[in-house]
Amino acid sequence: MKPGTAVILGLLVALAAPAAADPLPSARPEEVGMSSARLERIGQTLRADIEKGRMPGAVVAIARKGKLVYYEAHGYLDKAAGIPLPKDAIFSIASMTKPMTGVAAMMLVEEGRLFLSDP
Repeated sequence: MKPGTAVILGLLVALAAPAAADPLPSARPEEVGMSSARLERIGQTLRADIEKGRMPGAVVAIARKGKLVYYEAHGYLDKAAGIPLPKDAIFSIASMTKPMTGVAAMMLVEEGRLFLSDP
């Protein structure tokens, strides 16, 4: 898996926990301007990485405009026992300071309060 993909995956996993704690209303992706086909590519990519042994599993939650459009668990909680990964799986997340700081900085860029050209 590419390093950038790992960071995005980590952020998606980190964001999945709040989504599970306080359920958002669901919507079809097209209702909020997203593509079902493109979202399904996430699942295809994860399943391929799981099959290749790059990771045991992942939970992904994607919301837009306050509506949950993609919420899936891929892989195994215990592969040897054949136990699938549940959507409410708990993950140990370490060293997330840099990715979270990067996301916060990019949010400021989107708001026009920070520019990538700033020193």
